[in-house]
Amino acid sequence: MAISPVVSFIGKTRELKCLRSYIQINDNTSALVENCRQICECTDVCVRILTSNFEVELWGNDLMLSSYSENSVKICGTIEQIRLISQKTRRDNNDSGKH
Repeated sequence: MAISPVVSFIGKTRELKCLRSYIQINDNTSALVENCRQICECTDVCVRILTSNFEVELWGNDLMLSSYSENSVKICGTIEQIRLISQKTRRDNNDSGKH
């Protein structure tokens, strides 16, 4: 009698879900972030967006969200700097601040 293997979907759900984020940058005038989870901050000098693996910070002047949908955001303005902070680094920094 053959034993059928037990398949666990707990570990596979991340693989089945599209979790990679894509960032398209057009000169220094606009950026499109796809597969984002949350808009954390939006001012005229800083936009912070949370994706599944990173926090994306865009710094510049006259920044604004020109369009957004359920999982993508387009940022327009003069972009001077883009910073990626891994979720692990973010969690470690938050945990160290609690002591």
